[in-house]
Amino acid sequence: MRRPQLHEEALQPGRPAPGNKAAASPRLKQIYTRILKAFGPQGWWPVTPPGKTSPVYFPGFYGRPSERTAFEICAGAILTQNTAWANAERALQALNSSGLLSPAKIAGSPLPRLEHAVRSSGYFRQKARSLKAFCRRSLREHPEGFRKWFSSAAAGSLRAELLSYKGVGPETADCILLYAAGKPGFVVDAYTRRAGERLGLGRGLSYDAWKYLFEKGLPSDVKLYNEYHALLVKLGKDFCKRTKPQCTGCPLNITCAKLI
Repeated sequence: MRRPQLHEEALQPGRPAPGNKAAASPRLKQIYTRILKAFGPQGWWPVTPPGKTSPVYFPGFYGRPSERTAFEICAGAILTQNTAWANAERALQALNSSGLLSPAKIAGSPLPRLEHAVRSSGYFRQKARSLKAFCRRSLREHPEGFRKWFSSAAAGSLRAELLSYKGVGPETADCILLYAAGKPGFVVDAYTRRAGERLGLGRGLSYDAWKYLFEKGLPSDVKLYNEYHALLVKLGKDFCKRTKPQCTGCPLNITCAKLI
């Protein structure tokens, strides 16, 4: 069995600076600079504008989400588990068109109706139960709403609380933390791990180890984490594919270890 390897050279200098910031790793900074120049701001997380039925991206916006969009991000983070975003997006559209895209509506909806609405996201029975449980508990424990709940909680305690919710794992919790709450927490997904391994940043690492690698080597900055994660997704979809990666034309081609 291949032993996990965290390549410390990916982090250097990477020592925490005063104010709980990390001195940016030259390697991680170089990767970010190249993919940002190649792709530009990604506008994550996609949300549905008032009067529309489909989520859209807002490049360059890093403000706090509204109450409605904060919840939509939470719902989207649950629905996109183990599936492509396009499938989760169709589920959000169905919830929206059915008048269900709110905590109160989902909490009070019969499970069969909810399952039908989110069917396109896969594992629809499990996700319907998770969504319903998330909404019922958040309404019970945080009647003040998502914006006040998120703004009043420290990042660490909020993440720990989110992880205690049914159906919320580390990646989902970090998506909510970063994109819905606007608090620093680097999101690790399949695209992050694939690109990180091929770039030689680490090998066979756990979720927490990848998260540590990026958070230790980068300043604790919401805008930076937002774009970095989104840009790695873009890289993975367009070039660093799971099979038949398109190395020619990739903005990281000349710096990549190509450990495929």
